[in-house]
Amino acid sequence: MPTADRLLQFMREIARLPEKEGREAGIAFREMLLNAMEHGGQFNPEQFVEITYVRTRRMAICRIKDPGQGFALEELQHSALMNPPANALEHVLVRERQGLRPGGYGVLLSRHMVDELLYYEQGNEVFLVKYLGESRADSARAAGGFQPARPRP
Repeated sequence: MPTADRLLQFMREIARLPEKEGREAGIAFREMLLNAMEHGGQFNPEQFVEITYVRTRRMAICRIKDPGQGFALEELQHSALMNPPANALEHVLVRERQGLRPGGYGVLLSRHMVDELLYYEQGNEVFLVKYLGESRADSARAAGGFQPARPRP
């Protein structure tokens, strides 16, 4: 935990994001970092979590990769992300049955704090994208749209 807190402070210092975006991105970064340390690295100090950060005028992107085997989001029945609309606390019962500590809100919370939360196919690598100052659509268009290039006629 102290390492995660030091990394969060370091990210705040180098990111130089506007206050609101910085606060939101910081919350998402901490949640995803702790997931990587706990689930991917098993809190083993011999394991490493890789962090990459890129900032442009219009966006900040953070990549977190853990040493774990990965997962698929749809397998996370113990996460609030998977709650059915009619039962916002279903995951609490699942966690209790599985003997897990209270929690399960990290991925859901992070999805609301950043503009895009993208998992690499294996599930042990996540990209957090936060657009700065403009609407998400305007930023995506200005950054090239993140669309595949069209072949020239």
